Order: sequence, then structure tokens, then C-alpha cells
Amino acid sequence: MVSIMLKNVLTVGTILVLSTAGAMAQMKPGAMAAARACKPDIAQFCSTVAPGGGRIKACMKEHIRELSEPCKEALFQAWLKQ
Repeated sequence: MVSIMLKNVLTVGTILVLSTAGAMAQMKPGAMAAARACKPDIAQFCSTVAPGGGRIKACMKEHIRELSEPCKEALFQAWLKQ
């Protein structure tokens, strides 16, 4: 159950990370909060990963246990609000 929840949270986070600035303006507040909270984590763990083809998602998944607590919490909250 936790594994499925983490996969769902990760999927939401990946979508947020890959969004453009214009799309960010149209996002719900929870999604915007998750994108802001996870930005340092993406920079730390996935900065050398080229976007597209699910590569950022795969990178985040590889580092799920290392993500900051604010990132994990924001992703979880965004997932709950979908």
C-alpha cells in the first residue's frame, strides 16, 4: 500500500517538475507548493538528467528515500487533493 502511494506521489511530483512556468500559473495551489518544495531535490539529485521520456520521474524514483521531508510532504498533500 505504501509503495503504491509513493508511486502516485512520485508521479504527481514528476508532472509538477516537468511543468513550464506558464503552466505553473494555472496549477492548483497544492501542486504549486509541491513544485516549489521539490525544486531543490530535483536540482540535487537529478540536475544532470535531461527532461523527457520519463527520465526525471525515474531519477526521482531512484532517490525517493533521499527526498527532503518538505518535498515528500508537499507531494503527498498534492496527491491527496487530486
